[in-house]
Amino acid sequence: MALLGTGRLFPGAVLAAAIASGGTAGAQSPPTAEPDIKAAFLFNFARFVEWPPAASAGAFQICSVAAPGFDAVLARTLVGESTDGRPIVRATPEGPELARACHILFIARQESQRADRWVAAVRGYPVLVVGESRAAEDAGAHITFVVEDNRVKFDVNEDAAAHAGLKISSKLLRVARHVTSKGAQ
Repeated sequence: MALLGTGRLFPGAVLAAAIASGGTAGAQSPPTAEPDIKAAFLFNFARFVEWPPAASAGAFQICSVAAPGFDAVLARTLVGESTDGRPIVRATPEGPELARACHILFIARQESQRADRWVAAVRGYPVLVVGESRAAEDAGAHITFVVEDNRVKFDVNEDAAAHAGLKISSKLLRVARHVTSKGAQ
């Protein structure tokens, strides 16, 4: 199952394909690499999360604090893409406070020792925080990638996202591995 069609990512197909990517693809298609799947998820999160109106000016920024290899994959995924008529751009904030200008902030595993600083810097701002480590999840990331049975999946902390003024689509919640819902605790 290919994630890329004619150079465009198809939101529903990407969500389904990324979840099913753990070796279920046919022999003719090589399995998609984990960084490609995570980049596709980040792109699609832009379409399945609602930001407050105040966050709708200018380009839509997907920021990553990750290794250069992942940043290259993410940049390739986002080339020419847009959401709600706004171009999607990849950025790397120079420091935690500068991440407040992001719409999505991806905190890679290698930043786990500083995950709490990144999350704290954007707390209360409409920034969707996506991590891939237990440290990011514990710090309050809204979405955390997990690899289970050789498949990339994700958990959603709907409470934390709501506190940031973000509304996560029920379509995204349905494909999450685990959801911490409003009122649950």
